[in-house]
Amino acid sequence: MSLKSNPYIKLNGGDFLYHLGIDTSQVNCKEIFHDVKFVCLGGSTNRMLKFAKFINENLNGNSEEPYNYAYKTDRYCLYKTGPILIANHGIGVPSLSVLLNEIFKLLFYAQCSDVIFIRLGTCGGIGVEAGTVVITDNVVNGELEPIFSYVSIKLGKRINITTTVDADLVREIYDHSSQNNSFTIVRGTTCSVDCFYEAQGRLDGALCDYTEEDRKQFFEKLQRNGVKNLEMESLGLFSYCHRAGYKAAMIAVALLNRLEADEPTSNIDMLKEWESRPFYTVLNFIRSKLDIV
Repeated sequence: MSLKSNPYIKLNGGDFLYHLGIDTSQVNCKEIFHDVKFVCLGGSTNRMLKFAKFINENLNGNSEEPYNYAYKTDRYCLYKTGPILIANHGIGVPSLSVLLNEIFKLLFYAQCSDVIFIRLGTCGGIGVEAGTVVITDNVVNGELEPIFSYVSIKLGKRINITTTVDADLVREIYDHSSQNNSFTIVRGTTCSVDCFYEAQGRLDGALCDYTEEDRKQFFEKLQRNGVKNLEMESLGLFSYCHRAGYKAAMIAVALLNRLEADEPTSNIDMLKEWESRPFYTVLNFIRSKLDIV
């Protein structure tokens, strides 16, 4: 096995995964992580601890507190339950990219193969009711182009990468989940942008240089182009995973319909219930892959 896209990373070379707090010269990555087949990611540490407990209880019948392999750092958490690696990625692509780079290397040192990455989280819906789970089948940037861009040290040039979503994986997740859940699940395009306020057309940030009419036209354009939700990580998720040779999926629950409001108005108990819906969607898919009824 080789680490796609970087010939300088050596299998037997010592490495310190700084943001995970893991020194590969002291931790036997192959022994601990060799059986990983799924990497499940989400924004906050608390939500991913909750998900790790959820998987432990529902997949393994185990109520024990999961072990945090990233306990030496306060940036990320990292849990493992069976063949599932669980971590938080923070907010936005920059934070996500740090985590992905180090998890890619961790999987390389562990000599894992055929690993599927799944981001589960929350989003703003576009024309879908709050509580709806959206499975991304296409991802675009704020200009509605399927392109992830960043400026590289490579001669200071802007690099544009076409995003790739695996249609078969999307179909498989949707087919298993839509049959077994009581809530609404849809497939559609995700618009992934660089910030929470202005790039998502909010009127309640500290800064705003557009009008309500501008905002209305933006959302109408998104809806005409099949966009079902807005969030901040999927461009990076699909781009980085494709470059590294991994399949990826994104499953996010809409906490509100952005055509109607900028912030959720539902009570906290309802929001917590909605936030758990991607958990069940992922659980059903993983069970199907592991042949667990």
